[in-house]
Amino acid sequence: MYSKITDSFLDVFDGETGLYMGHSHFTLTQGSEKKLLDFLNYNKVPDTLVLLNVSLSDTSADYIPPELFQKHSRISVLNIDVVDAYSQRLVPIEIEMSYDVLVRGNLSQTPYYFESVELRNIKFLDVNCRYVQ
Repeated sequence: MYSKITDSFLDVFDGETGLYMGHSHFTLTQGSEKKLLDFLNYNKVPDTLVLLNVSLSDTSADYIPPELFQKHSRISVLNIDVVDAYSQRLVPIEIEMSYDVLVRGNLSQTPYYFESVELRNIKFLDVNCRYVQ
């Protein structure tokens, strides 16, 4: 059982071409953290996830920023560190997933930072868990 997510980032690929788009750091909402923990603990796939303060770096030359409220297909490798509820140790988990992304907030109007992003139609393709000794 896992009780908390302490760190998270994504490596993002275009869902149609498979081309690398960039590396993304973000903050999970409390609801999205709970949904990811429910997936890991009970295999309950979330309907949506909301990411806040999404910052892209190491973007490729092929990167085209998503437009506000326009659906885009993505494939990502989500890396999270979760706390084991019993041992209190951090467990790194890697989740390969496909989804549709919808930018809901971009007040800064920069192509590399979004205040709010929603992931929909989530499909988990692979999950790897590695306990650290």
